[in-house]
Amino acid sequence: MAQEWAIAGEYVECCNCSVPCQCLWYEAPDDNVCNAGVFWNIEEGNYGDVSLDGLTGGVLLDQEGVLFEGGWKVALVLDEAADEEQAEALQLIFSGEAGGLFGALSGMIDEVVDVVFLPFEYTSDDDHFEFEAGDAISMDADGSQGLHGQQGTVFPHPLVGDKEIKFGKSNEYVVDFDEEFAWDHGENNAYFGEYELASG
Repeated sequence: MAQEWAIAGEYVECCNCSVPCQCLWYEAPDDNVCNAGVFWNIEEGNYGDVSLDGLTGGVLLDQEGVLFEGGWKVALVLDEAADEEQAEALQLIFSGEAGGLFGALSGMIDEVVDVVFLPFEYTSDDDHFEFEAGDAISMDADGSQGLHGQQGTVFPHPLVGDKEIKFGKSNEYVVDFDEEFAWDHGENNAYFGEYELASG
């Protein structure tokens, strides 16, 4: 039986679309292809009695057409720092087997190509983040300002819960995972900010 879970922290995303990514408006991505990297840095979290504090999980996504019509191919990318219990919990949550948001999204996945555990490095401030997963993923982005010099935001964003999230442009977004998940989409869309998600 899956345990109840809750995670909160900072979310980061880069993709191949121009800023802002039109998938949130239920439109097809640039060139009708989505190459996204989406990751949830967990500041506080648990799966039942298992603490997930300080860990990270996410996916690489390759898809054609309108994003939320499905047909996803994904690679789960989870935190190498997790112990055995934590690793199992992360896989259950991010695969969708433990319900919640990821359970709702799992029906859009046609194929889980791989599940890998990599070391993560992540830093952020108000309008900038840098994120790396081993030698496979490198993401670096700055926020985009709108009128009056204010940081641009979007709400709702389906992957962060009931939170307003920032948008910006990547300085670097390079993935070198395998033949299918390999791309360089710098100077395109990025989303980042706080999130709260749970199983219930």
